[in-house]
Amino acid sequence: MSFQWSFSTDRDFRRCQRFFFFRHIGASHAPNGGWRREAFILKQLKTLELWRGTLIHEGVQHYVVPALRKGDPLNWRELADQTVVRAKAQLEFSAQKRYREPGITKGEQEDFCALVPHETGQGVSGEEFGKVCGEIRGAFGRMAGLSELWDELLGRKDCLPEKQFWVPFDHANIKVQIDLVFERKLGRPTIIDWKSYEVGGDTDARLQTALYGWALWRSKFYDISAPESIELLECQVQDSVVIKHECSQDVFDEVEDHIYRSLHRIFSLCHSKKLNEARLQDFAFTDNPNSCEHCVFRGLCVERVATVAMEEAPKVATQKKAPRAVQDSLF
Repeated sequence: MSFQWSFSTDRDFRRCQRFFFFRHIGASHAPNGGWRREAFILKQLKTLELWRGTLIHEGVQHYVVPALRKGDPLNWRELADQTVVRAKAQLEFSAQKRYREPGITKGEQEDFCALVPHETGQGVSGEEFGKVCGEIRGAFGRMAGLSELWDELLGRKDCLPEKQFWVPFDHANIKVQIDLVFERKLGRPTIIDWKSYEVGGDTDARLQTALYGWALWRSKFYDISAPESIELLECQVQDSVVIKHECSQDVFDEVEDHIYRSLHRIFSLCHSKKLNEARLQDFAFTDNPNSCEHCVFRGLCVERVATVAMEEAPKVATQKKAPRAVQDSLF
């Protein structure tokens, strides 16, 4: 099993090792995968907040960038309307729980969406959906204020949205998906990372943006003479703020150190660097009861805890106890 590392992978591991196990090791798309198939379905679920951020990214990818390439002035109201139409289609897809249909794959379904409220049976009210649409329109309205950025991009044919790169590093594949990249001059690319939360909402933002530069540098996709030739821009949609981050060899060394330490923590639980040999019982529960309470894998975790307890009863007494939220669900 080839391990795919990203900043979200690292955050998942720090949030809860068992959450990490279900999402990144246990999940399998195989139709007859049993609990592994269920983990694969559950990992697709999004909260309304996360969905809103995804929709904004998709709106830029599918509507804003094509409009930029045409070179016509951007009609931000129309671009927002197109994104809202996309949101309605995804809402219907999720409401019908089509994400659970056999043979349905995310990459082949443009309307694919799996929302936590539909999975739990709570549903999404008209007021809640209206709020999501309002936030989308507000985000596009604020993006319109980044006039200098759009003037530079207008008419460019080389804007690449959601560009993926895979970089091998220390027995893992480092995966990055760059929101937008283009070559402002030969050998001088610009990376743009959209952030749909308020300034300061992600403490990893500086290093995550640097990771994109590092991966682009390592990929040799462009002929770049030095890390300093890469421009790193973090665009805060909520506040119409563009933050320029440092890109240098020192920053790249910091990125590699972060990746190495994260991989070391993860692989230390696997007894080898083959993740298919990892055991669920070697991964600790979260210490945060709120994380456990709202975890999409909670029911599956409870089930697997009970199964492992029965299979390895003599060892249970020596293992770390589950947090109270999980223990309560066992009785």
